Amino acid sequence: MQAENTKQGWGFVQIALHWLVVLAVVIQLILGFKFWQMAADDPQKGALMPYHAGIGLVILGLMLMRLYWRLTHPVPELPDTMTSTQKWLAHATHWAFYILLIGVPLGGYLLVSAAGHPIPFFNAQLPALIGKNETLRYALLGLHIAGALALVMLMALHISAALRHAWALRDGVMEKMVPFLKRR
Repeated sequence: MQAENTKQGWGFVQIALHWLVVLAVVIQLILGFKFWQMAADDPQKGALMPYHAGIGLVILGLMLMRLYWRLTHPVPELPDTMTSTQKWLAHATHWAFYILLIGVPLGGYLLVSAAGHPIPFFNAQLPALIGKNETLRYALLGLHIAGALALVMLMALHISAALRHAWALRDGVMEKMVPFLKRR
């Protein structure tokens, strides 16, 4: 498999970044929904937060790499069997992923900053970008949760479309991101 994308398929770099982000997002959503179930003063929340913040920053870095790669390399063409509306929706969905997967981690960074804390990044701490502000913290928390929920809905749509391409249409779209599914 080639490293570079072509008009016919994704290259190894984009495929690897895609699946690393998928894995990190699944872990984040598990942690995030666990936080939602915990009491605000639960000590386990404080113990898990550095992991949530660290993985969020990893997602941010991976997504910035993906964005760079997408903007500087060819993007595989969608099949001619798709209507122009379907192609537009596919592109809109992908750009919505970029917006959410960059915006939610950035919002999380600002959220922790507005709470008056340094940002934990595994065994290090990154500086807060803004000062403590409870009103802003609550607004950012709402946006962070809304972004995560929008991400879950977008993932459901994306997975449904991928399965439709693989099982109903059999048009090779899913195989571009999951090369081992290619028919011989």
